[in-house]
Amino acid sequence: MFFGLLAISSCNTGANKNIKSVVVEENTEINKNSKIFLNEIKKWKKELYLNGEVGPPCDTDYQKWTEENPKYYWGMQETKTLISDFNTDNVNDALVYFPAVNCVGGNGYDSDFSMLVYSYKNQLLTNKNLTKNIQEKIISALVDKDIYDVNTTLILFKSFSKTIGGKYLAWVEEDAHCCPSYTGKFEYNPIDFSVKITN
Repeated sequence: MFFGLLAISSCNTGANKNIKSVVVEENTEINKNSKIFLNEIKKWKKELYLNGEVGPPCDTDYQKWTEENPKYYWGMQETKTLISDFNTDNVNDALVYFPAVNCVGGNGYDSDFSMLVYSYKNQLLTNKNLTKNIQEKIISALVDKDIYDVNTTLILFKSFSKTIGGKYLAWVEEDAHCCPSYTGKFEYNPIDFSVKITN
C-alpha cells in the first residue's frame, strides 16, 4: 500500500558508510563477492519488473511514462548495497535496497524495496520478503507496547551490521496521510527475526 503524501523526486544514490558496513554502488567492486551481489541485484530487479511491482526508471515526462507503462506506479531506482557478515561465517552478506519512487507525477510513497543476500552452509541465498517481514514485526512490537490499532507501516533502511536498522512510520485508522501517529527507529535481527523499536 502506498500513501498520497509528499512527492519523491530524488533517487537514493549516496554512498553512506558506517563502522560495520560499507556501501557498494552498482558499478563498483570492492570484494570477492561483488560480482555475485551484482548478478543477484540484476536478477531481483528483473523479477520486480516481470512481477509487475516496479516499472522502468522514471521519465521527466510523467504523462509519457504513464502511457508507456500503464501497469506500473513505481519506477526502478539505483540500488544501495550495505555489506556485513551478520552471521559471522566469514562470508560477506548484502542488504540491497532502493526507495519507492512513483513515476506518475503523484505524491505517493511507500517502504523501500529490499532484498537480503546471505551465505548459509556454503550457499548464497536471498530473502526477497524482507521489507514485508520487518513491517509485520514492527506491528507486533507496537502491540507489545499496547498499541493495537496500527493498520499500515512504512520502513526506510539506514544500516546493516549484526542487525538491519532504519526508520519506521506507523499509521492508525484515523491518521491523515501526512501524519503517522508513531515514528521511530527499528533494529531487525535477521538470525532470530526479532525486532526492537525505539522512539
